Amino acid sequence: MNNTSFTLKVGQIWTGAPPRHEKRGIDEVNETHVSFHKQTSKRRFLTYQTTTIMGFRKWIQQSQAISNDGQDTASMHGFSPSREIGQRIQLLRKAAGLSQQQLADLLGVSRTAVGFWETGRPNKISKHVPRLAKIFGISEEVFLNGQSNERTEISITKDETHIINIYRSLSIDHRLQAIKRMEMLLKSQ
Repeated sequence: MNNTSFTLKVGQIWTGAPPRHEKRGIDEVNETHVSFHKQTSKRRFLTYQTTTIMGFRKWIQQSQAISNDGQDTASMHGFSPSREIGQRIQLLRKAAGLSQQQLADLLGVSRTAVGFWETGRPNKISKHVPRLAKIFGISEEVFLNGQSNERTEISITKDETHIINIYRSLSIDHRLQAIKRMEMLLKSQ
């Protein structure tokens, strides 16, 4: 469970996940409403809006947004194993150079099913775990847990060692946030 308490506050900037990358900066928060400005990747100008706090939280969930101070949906609801597996599927799929449709075709499922899995909605994924692990060339243990008890020899730089040590000292929630931020940095290049 994430120990970070969830708060909406003036000055926070929330960035939604791809493909929209919508950004919402909070201008005012009161007991029931949030005033914010937003910008999308398609529109370069800002628009100003007000919504309920619940409406803003719903957008955070739907867009899988992360705030500039490290809050996300896990901050609101705690850690979600299905969300972690979903993010793992997305990372492995992208690393393999597959689109959602290509992965769906390999598994004999709809593209929508893959989309559900990647957003943390466990839509009958368990029966596909062995096949997913095989497609990605990893063991089921690695697919499900993100790690293995096997020993592997690899050569890494000092920078990589430092990053690994920092990553390992983070909570699961913060590890997921770090991965998302690295993905966002990669896409902004």
